[in-house]
Amino acid sequence: MVSGLIAVWATVHIGKLIGVGLDWKGVWRGLLFVIVLAFVNAVIRPVVKLFAMPLNCLTFGLFALVINALLFWATAAVTGFIEVKGFWAALFGSLMLGFLSAVINTFLGVGDKHSKKK
Repeated sequence: MVSGLIAVWATVHIGKLIGVGLDWKGVWRGLLFVIVLAFVNAVIRPVVKLFAMPLNCLTFGLFALVINALLFWATAAVTGFIEVKGFWAALFGSLMLGFLSAVINTFLGVGDKHSKKK
C-alpha cells in the first residue's frame, strides 16, 4: 500500500513538473485513490480486458495501454482525489505509475520469491 502511495505521489509530481496535466489533492486523498485504483485493477480491469480481448489481439496488446489509461482516468474522475486533464495525462499517469510501482516493488522486494520464508 505504501509503495502504491509513493508511486502515485511520484507520478503526479513528475506529471506536474513536465506539465502533463496531473494534480495532487493531498496525501490522504492519494491513499484513498490508491485503494480505489487497487479495487478497480483487481475487479473491473479483468472484466474489461476479457471483453476487449479481440481488439487487444488485433493491436498486438497495445490496446491494453488504452484500457489502463481509461481505468486510471475513470478512477480519478469518480473519486476526485487526483485531477487528470485529458486522455494523454491519463496515459502518462498509467504508464508512469506502472513503471514506478515496478521499480519501487523491486527495491522493496515485494513479490520476490526469495524473500518468502519456506
